[in-house]
Amino acid sequence: MKKFKAYYLLLISSLILLMLGFLVGRETVDINLHDTYYVITRNHLYWLISILLVLFFLIYLLFDKAKINFGHLFSKVHIFGTLISVLGLLFPYSLIFSKAKFPLYDYSLYINLSMTISILVFLMFQILFIIVIFVSIIKKMKSFLA
Repeated sequence: MKKFKAYYLLLISSLILLMLGFLVGRETVDINLHDTYYVITRNHLYWLISILLVLFFLIYLLFDKAKINFGHLFSKVHIFGTLISVLGLLFPYSLIFSKAKFPLYDYSLYINLSMTISILVFLMFQILFIIVIFVSIIKKMKSFLA
């Protein structure tokens, strides 16, 4: 029996988000950034994040097949941190707003704050991931040359 690797959670969650993207419908997400207001549909946001998670899964899979080890702690921190930040990005909007009511301006302050924090946390984990990739490649090259 094969051991369950943590990066399979990325594939499972991307498939769930892909299915949710088809089920959500045409609801919109408003993101206020400085003086600009971005309005996108939620299903496109779900699909974009699903594609990103599949990309991370493929990177982990390729490095696993090439026998380049990331370190179990760093890979688990990256995977779980990415999934938690994605949950923080996608679900506060649907929890605060109900479909029956028109959203008040006061609510958008909390949503924009939570989405901004989630995006910053997501970017922090991706920077950690890039650093770990370079460190593990350098370690593999040193062991290969020695």
